Amino acid sequence: MYAWKEGSLLADTEFKIFAKLLSTKYRRNRKVEAFAKELFEKIYLPESEDDPVDETLPRTYKAYYYGQNDISELASKISGSMDTANFAGYIQTDSDDTIEYLCESFKPWFPDIDESNYCSCIAARFKDIIDHAAAPKTKDTTLAVTSGGVPAIQMASLKEKYGIGLVAETGSVCPNDGCQKSLFSYRDGHTELIYDVAIIDPSNASNEPSNLIALCPECAAKYAALKTPDDISRMMRIKESLINAHEDQEIRADQHVQEGVRRVIEKIPLIKPPTDIDLNYDPVPVKQKISDFALYLRIKTDVNVYFNDVHEVFQEMGREGKLRFNPFCQQVRYMYVSFRDKEYSQDKIFYEMTKWLYDATNEKWRDCEIVIAYFTQKCEAFDVIAE
Repeated sequence: MYAWKEGSLLADTEFKIFAKLLSTKYRRNRKVEAFAKELFEKIYLPESEDDPVDETLPRTYKAYYYGQNDISELASKISGSMDTANFAGYIQTDSDDTIEYLCESFKPWFPDIDESNYCSCIAARFKDIIDHAAAPKTKDTTLAVTSGGVPAIQMASLKEKYGIGLVAETGSVCPNDGCQKSLFSYRDGHTELIYDVAIIDPSNASNEPSNLIALCPECAAKYAALKTPDDISRMMRIKESLINAHEDQEIRADQHVQEGVRRVIEKIPLIKPPTDIDLNYDPVPVKQKISDFALYLRIKTDVNVYFNDVHEVFQEMGREGKLRFNPFCQQVRYMYVSFRDKEYSQDKIFYEMTKWLYDATNEKWRDCEIVIAYFTQKCEAFDVIAE
């Protein structure tokens, strides 16, 4: 897919995607302009002293790598003198890990790619990109399409309009299964976003954020080029999970925690449980509320061991005027109801409430769990299960 400009909009180029895929294993610590130039050097066979690859400026190669320029000008000069065998030799490796990565990355273009033909396949892909770029362009650039069949100018517009929000939604990490690549990097003292926007379900006429997702360039290219109905369903579930996580963060951030609560939590490690604890005792409210057996055992143990001491610490902080206990009880109840209304499981609700305290106080996760267990027994968290 070629880069087309309209105002400040710019679509990704086929070369950018190709270079990004190879850079993971072959770039190492070199500057992007040096790596991009090397790719052309390895496929071009000079026919005279004039070498267009050598004469191209570093800043131009940098623009090629980042998709800020298409490669048409250089491609038109070298398309008749390519040496795919040399390029195949350049990418040949004995590393099983690298071969596996290359086969998986280029499978959208070569479904039958394997360890016996990956070099020739990738070299052929680069030749196709150069030949395609060298071919005369039509004037109607709005018809240029991405590998997913979407007009390139439209994809650029979607990235311009929604990209930053979609990256924030992912936590700046590619959410695709098995990836987890960062969607940004630090270069020369600057933060550089490295992502593409993918349309989750092309059959859906809506190109609103609910049908868009930010992925790393490699995952976006593979998803656009080769996706099955199962892939679409899975990506929709990933998107739903991201939306829920973002909404959960907003719920937690909306409820500020009193400083006194943090002081309660930091006292928990100092509590010395009595030696005569009856761990077989069943706290009635907990037993009436929690149906998740594993969660029930965790909360039951914490209530048996810590409830009385945590209760005393809360009362002490209240008497000293360092904590307004009743308003905090109401906050706990509000957090529970907010997550309950999202139809989360009991384990998920317990996790989200613990995370609320953890994020707000910067205390230990385990101690925050003990406080939520305390409020489960005290009736602010979780409802009695209907008979």
